[in-house]
This record gives sequence, C-alpha cells and structure tokens, in this order.
Amino acid sequence: MKQSSRFKTRLLWLLPFLLWGSSWACFSRITLEPVVSLKINPEEHQPVALLPVQPAMGQPGSGSTLYPFIRGSLEKKGYLVVEEAAVLLVLDELDLTPQGLISDRDARVKLGERLKAKLLMIGTLPLYRVQKSRLGSEAVETRVSDSFGELLLPAYFYGSSEIRLILRLFETKKGDLVWKSEGVIRASSEAAENYDRKLAERLLESLPPVFPMAAK
Repeated sequence: MKQSSRFKTRLLWLLPFLLWGSSWACFSRITLEPVVSLKINPEEHQPVALLPVQPAMGQPGSGSTLYPFIRGSLEKKGYLVVEEAAVLLVLDELDLTPQGLISDRDARVKLGERLKAKLLMIGTLPLYRVQKSRLGSEAVETRVSDSFGELLLPAYFYGSSEIRLILRLFETKKGDLVWKSEGVIRASSEAAENYDRKLAERLLESLPPVFPMAAK
C-alpha cells in the first residue's frame, strides 16, 4: 500500500511537468538542398498545370493539404493554374501518374499539349515519417523498506517527424526541367499536419513571381 501511495504522489507531482513539457516541445528544423534556379521567363510560360501530390509510400494521408496550399502560393505569385478537375481527367485518360511523369519526357510533352499548359509542377514526398508523442511509463530503481526495487513512473516520450518534399517545374515544349527545390523538415509531431506546408512555403520562396509586383 505504501508503494502504491508513493506512486500516486509522484504521479500527481510529475503530471504538471509532463504536460508543460509537451507544450514547449514543438520545434522544427529545415534543411534545403541547392536549388535549380528558374531557367525560363514565367511571364512567357503560362498557364501551369499543378499535378496532385501523391502520398508517400505507406502513408495514405500524407500530403493531403499540400495541393491547395501550393496552388494558392502559385496564384499569389501571379501564375495561372489549370483547373484541378481538368488535370485529373487528362491524367486518367492518358493513364499517367505524377511519379511516372518525372522520368518520362515524352509523356510530359503530351500532357502539356492536352492541357494547353506550358509548365507542369510535380511535387513528391520521398519521405514522410511521423512518430506520435505519447504518455507512458518507465522503470526507476527505488528503495522500498530495506531493499531496492523497480517502480514504474509516468514518462513523456516526445514524437518526431521527418518529411522530405521535392518540387519540380517542367516546361512542356521539350519536357525539360526548368526549376527544382528540395528540402527536409525535422520536427516534433505536435502539429505534424502543418510541417509539410511549412516546408513547401520555404521551397517556393526560390520560385520567382510572374510579375515583380505579384510578390508583394
């Protein structure tokens, strides 16, 4: 009974610190790869077809918020974006996937012709790993009467996230890559659904606006 009472006392004493710790544990760090700078004049290459961001392998819900975020960012920069429904329809008709288009130049040209788009933007998630934070317990050696034993105490295990996003922009006349931005965000998992958008925002900073005033 004494051991149980001590456990409850320690639990009540530790819980405020555990809950407080979970609130300050949100952090993130972004690492960017060298950018392939834009090689064309975007004003002369409109509109752009933004392809859906395919989920990472084994993570069916990953990247679900990226498409509307990237689309909105492009529009703020002055890019004319082809309607999503039109893109999905032609992808289905031609039996194409965003991942397959990355390595198929001819397919990129064909898709551009069908959509009357001069640019294609393809986003991929090669890595999307999220470990949730959780409350648990861990064994701590403690003295009970005249002997030592193990007591399970509450413990807070911090989560982690690691997301890699690659954004590629192709012109459709020859299917060439004209811009690329890639990076990784490593973060706590307290708001993991926001981290991919935070990374996308950083990657898109290197994409020039169509008109200088569009950036303001």
